Amino acid sequence: MRLKYFALSLALVGLAHLGLGADKAKASLLLNFGQTDNFNTITGTKTGDTGFTISGTNVPIQITQVNPESGLTAPLTAYLNVTMNSTAAAGDVAGIGSYQAFDGVVTITSSPGGAGINYLSTTTLSGLVIGINNTGNVTLGSSPSGVSFTSDVFPSLSDPMSIALQLGNVTPGFGLNGNSLASFTASVTGTASAAVPEPSSIVAAAIGLMVLVPAARRRFRTAQ
Repeated sequence: MRLKYFALSLALVGLAHLGLGADKAKASLLLNFGQTDNFNTITGTKTGDTGFTISGTNVPIQITQVNPESGLTAPLTAYLNVTMNSTAAAGDVAGIGSYQAFDGVVTITSSPGGAGINYLSTTTLSGLVIGINNTGNVTLGSSPSGVSFTSDVFPSLSDPMSIALQLGNVTPGFGLNGNSLASFTASVTGTASAAVPEPSSIVAAAIGLMVLVPAARRRFRTAQ
């Protein structure tokens, strides 16, 4: 009987940390990466009055830093795929910089074409491309409520989540073309973060449930 009470307490404590405490969790770095090619790998293309796409296909990257909870050790070779489409007209901020809203998908995998190990991929992604005019440095970011992840190496991630792509060597200079951004090519680096459950919480919940589930099954069979 004491074992059951202990298991229940252990499971509840673990699940509380994993679930109810998620909103109080702090974001941790998941990974940093940068392209390995020495030329521009990201393409921004004006497609209409307000239409604009940002794409990168099978961009070879190196993950230079990775959260130890993944069980991986940097550096790691991977491939980046980016597909973003504008959702609104572009705008200007007091002549200092330009911005445009986008939705899309970013995948970081061990093999080209989004195959192999899914290190980190977005299931939803919305955010702004923001750039200072003529500096050639652009940040594609997303608010914590505008992105969610899937991963083969991070089993459980929760808010706050964020991802940002830093575009360098933007050619020609960053700016507007009518009601959208002007077409460009660029190189890329990036970073992603999310709340990662502590291993102790996962273990506590798992041990408690391993004891409680068989007990519940026996009680159900007895009741029948």
